[in-house]
Amino acid sequence: MLVLVFLVRNGFARWPTSPYPISAASSRSWDEVFAHPASVTVETLVTGFIDMNRCDNLDQSNPAVASCRSPAPLADLVHLVSHPRLGTYLIDSGFASRFADSPPYGNYSMAMQLFNRMLGVRNGQRAHESAAEILRERHLHPNAVFFTHLHPDHTSGVADLPADVDYVFARQEAGFLARVAVGSHFSGKPRLRTLDYAGVEPMLPLGPALDLLGDGSLWAISTPGHTPDHTSYLVNGNPPTLLVGDASHFAWAFEQDVAPRAFTSDDRARAVESLTELRRFAVRYPRVRIVFGHEIPGRPLESVPTTPVSRAILRSISAPAAHP
Repeated sequence: MLVLVFLVRNGFARWPTSPYPISAASSRSWDEVFAHPASVTVETLVTGFIDMNRCDNLDQSNPAVASCRSPAPLADLVHLVSHPRLGTYLIDSGFASRFADSPPYGNYSMAMQLFNRMLGVRNGQRAHESAAEILRERHLHPNAVFFTHLHPDHTSGVADLPADVDYVFARQEAGFLARVAVGSHFSGKPRLRTLDYAGVEPMLPLGPALDLLGDGSLWAISTPGHTPDHTSYLVNGNPPTLLVGDASHFAWAFEQDVAPRAFTSDDRARAVESLTELRRFAVRYPRVRIVFGHEIPGRPLESVPTTPVSRAILRSISAPAAHP
């Protein structure tokens, strides 16, 4: 009964949102974008680890999943974008600080705690590893948090961040299930903004793209499928960096052309299409650095900071990996 009350209260709660202001695009093609790199930088922060079989995140109907292995914990990532004139922005918010104090479920809702227990998923975080704590230590205040999608491992950290920040996600993300799963994370945050890809022309070989800051430095790109309105982001620095989010969780899936798991058959088809577009983009623009949704870029496994959860996983890596 308590679970039912929770679902009704959160799922049917109204989220007052307003459109995030978007200027006219500064470029009409990726060739134009890359011809004018900005002084913007992006840094990937690790806010914790997710102890689960990573292969379970993939499209189980793809025969290639049979050769997937799960040798290491998934990293819970946040990307810190620094603009020399406009300031600081976050892509996703990662785990809240409560994951260090109250593992393995931190500030997850009752529904998500039950879901994680059912699937055997456990989460870990070191002390002072949350995005909010890192920002405070560096005396940074973000102007906005742009979300790839509204899954709790990407929204948990919102609870620790200031209220006077724009929290921005694509318009169709805040559906019933998202509100059930992550509504509590956005409590007390009045500045909920949305991105709308309707009527926006694709920037081939990718889908519709929005010039978020108006100067070609940070782009939001529609990559639906894993969730109804999933968004990837391109930071046009030197080199340019494409943050694909959970349109591809880790490099093996991207290389093997295995899309992420989706909720419906229509979303599965869209996830496959989004992955195809991202792979075409990677071939056409090999200079672009690609960062996957839950894999630390450019860091060997032995250098990964460990938590009590991830240490146990790392100890078992030498054992033969099992099929998903």
